[in-house]
Amino acid sequence: MRSTCIHSIGLILLLQGGGLCAAEPLRETVPSRLGRFELKCPVCRQSFMTVACIEANTREGTDRDLFARAVGPQPEYYRISTCPRCGYSGYDADFDTAVIIPPDVRDKILKKPKLKLPQGFTPASDPLDLDAADRYELAITCYQWRQRSDEALAWLHLRASWIARDEGSVLPPDPPFARVMRFVERWRPETREVENQADLEMKLATSIAEATQYGRFNRYQKPYVELALAMILRRHGENRQAGPRINRLAEYPEFSPTLRDAIKRMQASIEKERRHQAEALDHFERALLADQIAAANRCTALYLLGELNRRLGRDREAVTWFDKALESPEPPADLAAWVHQQRGLAAGQDNN
Repeated sequence: MRSTCIHSIGLILLLQGGGLCAAEPLRETVPSRLGRFELKCPVCRQSFMTVACIEANTREGTDRDLFARAVGPQPEYYRISTCPRCGYSGYDADFDTAVIIPPDVRDKILKKPKLKLPQGFTPASDPLDLDAADRYELAITCYQWRQRSDEALAWLHLRASWIARDEGSVLPPDPPFARVMRFVERWRPETREVENQADLEMKLATSIAEATQYGRFNRYQKPYVELALAMILRRHGENRQAGPRINRLAEYPEFSPTLRDAIKRMQASIEKERRHQAEALDHFERALLADQIAAANRCTALYLLGELNRRLGRDREAVTWFDKALESPEPPADLAAWVHQQRGLAAGQDNN
């Protein structure tokens, strides 16, 4: 279990205290804020305190699968609450006094097969002691037993994939890596106030890749530069490019044992993210085919089906879903631009 998650902030990524930070901070801004609230479990009637994000600032950028990162605490880590007594989990609305849990679902949660909390987590434990990934897994199980909609399950899996990504893009402090990252700073693009921070970081990745191809780094620097590039790609869930690089670097003998262990955790996090993405894709598709998704949300669901297929390497299917999104009567303006962009990427991969 872990009590905190260190998030990366800004464009130029350096190692600091186990996480990533900005070499040049963003302009002064109010970070996201957390608060504690009391909830009552509708299954075992246990009252407990939970932690939620009461003010979100997602100025750190949005990935193309809609993962919006925050300055300060990441809201996705605090959307799901878990009863510390029985493990029942869900959004705040799932703990509303009007929620009724059928007897058969209650028996599944309390008796057989029974929800299992991590060892050492007790009713007296702080909610922050339970990893967000565990809370999402418990919530997914509860939603399955409660027979919630495919759309609801799709969003749970999608958000769980974001948690796997965010937790899997952290590397420990390592002096040689930090030195190379400071050197890499010279390839950063200019920052624009209106530009998506995630796009700036991906432009940095492109600049680093081009500099590597032109032989700008010596043989001692190159493995660390490759790791920096893999880390940025991993941070934004571009695992088709990050994965092979990470696999090549996993056994590099000059890396410290601590760094090699972190790389192996990064490899495992990619598998976890892909598992949740595949589940989200399946549930979104079922929801659309069953006409469960409201008209206002249909274009977003179509776009996500395209983007999830692209990220999973199913480029032909991705193009099909992107085309369906473009056929929507009134696609949101910002989303329409992304549909065109991501469709181009998928079509290019499919032609290779």
